[in-house]
This record gives sequence, C-alpha cells and structure tokens, in this order.
Amino acid sequence: MKTIGISIAAFLIAHAASAQSMINGYWNPLGHQDSYHYLAGPDPGDFSGLPITDAARKIAQQYDADEFEMPELMCRPFPATYGPRSISTMRVWDTTDSQTQDQTKIETWISFAAQHRTIWMPASNHPSPSASEPHTWQGYSTGKWVGNVLWVHTDHLKPAYLQRSQGLPLSDRTTMDERIFRYGDIMVDIMMISDPAYLSRPFIYSKLWAYIPQGNMDPYPCSVHNQVPAPEGYVPMRLPFYTTNYNDQFVAKGIPLEAAKGGEQTMFPEYQDYLKTLPPNPPFEQLKAEQQKQLEEQTAISRQK
Repeated sequence: MKTIGISIAAFLIAHAASAQSMINGYWNPLGHQDSYHYLAGPDPGDFSGLPITDAARKIAQQYDADEFEMPELMCRPFPATYGPRSISTMRVWDTTDSQTQDQTKIETWISFAAQHRTIWMPASNHPSPSASEPHTWQGYSTGKWVGNVLWVHTDHLKPAYLQRSQGLPLSDRTTMDERIFRYGDIMVDIMMISDPAYLSRPFIYSKLWAYIPQGNMDPYPCSVHNQVPAPEGYVPMRLPFYTTNYNDQFVAKGIPLEAAKGGEQTMFPEYQDYLKTLPPNPPFEQLKAEQQKQLEEQTAISRQK
C-alpha cells in the first residue's frame, strides 16, 4: 500500500512539472482567424460585434490612422492586451526555484516591438505593485496552473487601444484574464479584456499559435524617421462626429448605420433578427448634408470661443 502511495505521489509531481513547461519554446501566430483585422483591416468606423461604450465610440471617431506616422509614436510598443493578438513570433520560457523546482515566473518575448512580459507564479511570492506605482505597457501579470491550463491576470496597464486599426481606446483601469493551453503543437490563448471606462462587458478574443521546434528570434531595432512628409508638430485627427467617410462605405455596402456603431447587443446571433426590423439607410447625399451642417455648427462655436 505504501508503494502505491509513493507511485501516485511521483506521478502527480511529474504531471505538475510537465504542465509547467508545456508552453515553453518558440511559437508562430496563426493568422487565419485574424485576416479581417491584419490584412486590409475593418472598414473605418465599423465597430460591429464590439462591446464598446458611447465614450469609446466618440474617441474612435476622431482617430486617424496617419497618427502612426508621428515620430513620437513610431516606436511605441504594443500593450499586453494587444501584443498576443499581433502577427509576430513569440518565445516563452520559465524560471524555477533551484531548491524546490517550483516555477517562479514565466516570461514571454514577442519579436515585434520587443515586447517583454513577466508572469509571476505563486511560488515567487512577488509583491503586487501599489496603486500609486507607474503603469506599464505590459502591466503586472500573475499566473497559476489549473490542470494543464495557465490562468493569467493582468492589470496596472497604461492607457492603450482595443483595436489598433480602429482607434478604440482602453483606459488605465483595464484588466485582462487569459486561459492558455496547448493541443499538441497548437497553443490557444483566450483573452478576456475588461474596462469600466470603454467596455460595457468583457471583450473576448482567442489567438492560435503553432510550435516551432527549431525556433529563433531576430532583434528588433526601431528607428524614428519621417516616412510621410508633414509639418512639424502636425497631429492627424478627425473632427468629433465628422463621419461622412464612414457613412459612405456603409451605405454602399448596405450595412445598417446603427449596426456599425457596435455595442454589446451586436455581439450575439440574435442581433441578426433585429437587423431585419431596421429601416434602410437614408441616401448618402442626405447624410452628407447633415454632416456638413454639423461641421458648420461646430466651426461657428469654436470661433465664438
């Protein structure tokens, strides 16, 4: 009986050790589920399927993709809420205590923008940062193994963005919970992003990675240079609520303007039934005239100030 008990204990220890190291190595992102966001990208102003608030929508409507040509932003790294969804190779490795062999931390390095993230494990006894400590792009992450699934919680993040190509913001109160697990040579990262300022409910996204047995990673030098000539100090942006270019695309494609505004109700299959009850979009010329009127009113108000 004693021998059986020892054997079971040995099996459990070996099983825990295998779980701890199961995601180590080099991984390439699989982009088949991300083509909409990383190839041509979504149409500007198409927020359908995203649980954004009115505040997030108003900020995104002022976004201009040319801001990434500003020298101040050219080498800005991706935040932890966006980096795992990028299209760059990732390396994962862990550190264990030399005496107990318990895993103390897991680190990841994503090639693009040299994103280095540390996930502190329970055995590290690493102190959590205080509320007054500076937030960072990668934030503060803690993890634990639940079976063969790595649970990760991240907070203390800098203000960033939900979707880079759409200008949707995230505040410094954003948190992210992940479930990371492996099926053979495929790793799955399910991200649940919450933000009381700009999301009415968590944004859930999954990313797939393929294992690279003989992986490697090149350095990422980033230099600032003027790619598109622009006056010094120029900041690309759109005037608030000036969305004629958005309306043009939606009207041409027959996308209801209300659906394009997004919101949590657009996340669910039942919304397709609601779409059938919406009236057709007004003619584009009518929308353009209304937009021009708004622009003239805003211009007149700004001159009074």
